[in-house]
Amino acid sequence: MQVTVLGATGRTGFHVVRLLAARGHAVKAGLRSRKRAELLRGIENVKPVLADVTADPADLVEVLKDSDVVITTIGAPDPEPESVNLVDRDGAITAIRAAEEAGVARFVQLSAQFADSPDQGDRLVRSILLAKQISDSVLQKSALTWTIVRPGTLSDGPATGRVKAAGHLEPGRITRQDVAAVLVGTLAEPLTENRGFDVVSGEFPVAPALAALD
Repeated sequence: MQVTVLGATGRTGFHVVRLLAARGHAVKAGLRSRKRAELLRGIENVKPVLADVTADPADLVEVLKDSDVVITTIGAPDPEPESVNLVDRDGAITAIRAAEEAGVARFVQLSAQFADSPDQGDRLVRSILLAKQISDSVLQKSALTWTIVRPGTLSDGPATGRVKAAGHLEPGRITRQDVAAVLVGTLAEPLTENRGFDVVSGEFPVAPALAALD
């Protein structure tokens, strides 16, 4: 499978790239700057490509051509509303539209818990939740087969391999490595197609947790 990962050198995207490559997928690692390609050196089956969702949309269409799947883990580098809207809202929408134009079949989007109900989320990240709510809505209405993964509060701890996934969950935490495993795991689980769900740390391995989505 040819998979393009947007935000490939981010703190979650890097783990997604690594897992995809380990499973034998051909990976295009989308970078905002070619200078970050060094971070991916030594990982087999990975091709770094320039893919800036805030730049020319036509360039992004070219990058996404021949991709079976796009997994986007993009996120604004700072929480200022202007930056958040540029990346998490407008940049994500640009990626969705580019994937449609490029003929991509499947689109997996990393969102955030409470992005589907920002008024219930933490006020400190309300601008992020609002931006993601908009881009998630655009994805749901697109021509793509979509999946929206809404993780709880992210941490940089080691992978546990154990999660809890459902349409809606109480607030929780989860490591970025476990989120990456969920994002990659959706590709093998038909129940994740055309649906969004929350995920936090839990008791079940990723594959069974996704297969039991209610």
